[in-house]
Amino acid sequence: MNNKTTKKISQTELLELLLSVDKPTFVNIKSKTKVRMNKTGNPYHDQVMKIVSGNYFIGGSYEDMVNIRMKKEGVEGTFVSEECKVGQHISKCVQFNEERGRNYLQYFIFDNSIHSVEYEFEGNYIDRELFRSFEVKKSQSSRQPQENKHKPQSFMLESIVGISLFGEVYEIE
Repeated sequence: MNNKTTKKISQTELLELLLSVDKPTFVNIKSKTKVRMNKTGNPYHDQVMKIVSGNYFIGGSYEDMVNIRMKKEGVEGTFVSEECKVGQHISKCVQFNEERGRNYLQYFIFDNSIHSVEYEFEGNYIDRELFRSFEVKKSQSSRQPQENKHKPQSFMLESIVGISLFGEVYEIE
């Protein structure tokens, strides 16, 4: 993350920290998530982890961000977001999915965001090309009329292993 002293915090403390975000801000996050893959004939199914470190924007209003970008591109800003399928917002950046009983962090990535991505299989690094054909394909949003689209995404809070926020660096235990 950087050269600052790292503080160890629990998942509960991470949630409290993220609930305290009251305005849009940039963060640096390290996450570890299972790669979504098709099962049939896949020797890597449920065994590859994606480790990403990078800069993210949290706490922004998706609808406002899209309308501002539309206006910048000369398109009338009349975008209305639909209900989020991930969960209900319980703060500026935290969502709760009642059905799953889980919290999520909503974030945005910009084209100039810096990210490093590595993949791990059985405790060792693995080249993505070995399993790329098994990955579940992602669909693209087509509701935004402007050229440069915002793509809200979410982390399960449990997938966050490190975060730099409010000038502090945290490692999640």
